[in-house]
Amino acid sequence: MYFTTTDCDKCGKCWDACPTGCIRHPDGIPFSCTTCGICASVCPTGAIRKNRFGGYYVDRSRCILCGLCVKHCPFEFAKISEDAVRGRHVSGICVRCGICVKVCPKNARVDATKVIRGRIDYDVLMEIATPEKLKALVEKPMEASTEARK
Repeated sequence: MYFTTTDCDKCGKCWDACPTGCIRHPDGIPFSCTTCGICASVCPTGAIRKNRFGGYYVDRSRCILCGLCVKHCPFEFAKISEDAVRGRHVSGICVRCGICVKVCPKNARVDATKVIRGRIDYDVLMEIATPEKLKALVEKPMEASTEARK
């Protein structure tokens, strides 16, 4: 998961550059897919798989567009999209490519795995990484990561 620090000036470069559309911006603050894996766990065909970077990708040859990933995504990131190049496909799932970090002119995008040491407890992360609590996370990212380590 990538999160946003108080250095963010809400320029939008991260969500514009995201190739998977996995960044939303409530109140202009970037909020990303948490890579919790719920989408993969409910996929009946195994089309959503974890990659070597800890993110998830959709194998379009296996995906039947059933929408279970969309229905079960706790933050409503997963969605069925359509465009001229890919047709109908699942988008909004973070592959952890890091492009959002690279394009941020303020270095405000942070890789949670670099701040939270050890295994990430996704139950705790799901509690602190809600849009409602995003402002608190942005204001005090180190406190949030300390809380996640408990």
